[in-house]
Amino acid sequence: MLLYLLIAGGDASQSVAQETDFTPYARAADYCRGDVARPIALSQDRRVLCLDGAIASDRNVAIASDLADHGIAVVRSRGGDPVRAVQLANTLRDRNAIVVVRDFCLYACASFILLSSSETYVLDGALVAWGLFQRYPDRQCIGFIEGKDQEGAFLTWVSCSSDYPDERPRSRLWEEFYRDRIVDTVYTDPPESRFIRRQLMNLYRSTGQYPLVLWTWNPRHHASAIKTRLVYQHYPESQEEVDAIAGRLGLNRRVIYDP
Repeated sequence: MLLYLLIAGGDASQSVAQETDFTPYARAADYCRGDVARPIALSQDRRVLCLDGAIASDRNVAIASDLADHGIAVVRSRGGDPVRAVQLANTLRDRNAIVVVRDFCLYACASFILLSSSETYVLDGALVAWGLFQRYPDRQCIGFIEGKDQEGAFLTWVSCSSDYPDERPRSRLWEEFYRDRIVDTVYTDPPESRFIRRQLMNLYRSTGQYPLVLWTWNPRHHASAIKTRLVYQHYPESQEEVDAIAGRLGLNRRVIYDP
């Protein structure tokens, strides 16, 4: 029965992709590949916003508020500052934007920009991958937290010293962000399937250090976890395919495939 559900979930995701007309999203991505200002630009008709680069803490993202209602936001980013990413994501939600991923969306881009609004489309050949943000300077402090989803404990960074800045304001910001964007409180950022959680735990046990890797998240988990309609034109079908995409994009992190 479990195997049937997994296959049915995969077939459903493929069916949604086949029924979706990606033409306007591909056209918007082509515009953003052209001669536009980087890392962020807005088309003259205000219908397309282009984000191509890191979301730095000092990045001025105010131009996003000029995006036309139901405009398209094309993103290509390795992530960046979570607080600034949340600010940009909230602006995109206010504009009822359609988010389109080209090439890659990693770390803060995957955790926040991907879930900005009600619809997100991942173009063929693009890679969406999550990873844990290093929240404290000392990388040696690793902790185990029992997952709310009852899928087992997962690894995370913990504070080594009380001298670190108070994390409560940032935690409240993240909680508020996800409150209206997730289906159930069991959602954990970054999202980890049981398979990914097991892989991360095995890597930690073999090295004694938190594995600095990225991972994908299979679309069959989306409907029960997030409210955003997240559609892949083509979700990778194997670890080998993910490795090939990561190599083509020049990523310097290992990416674990969530089957």
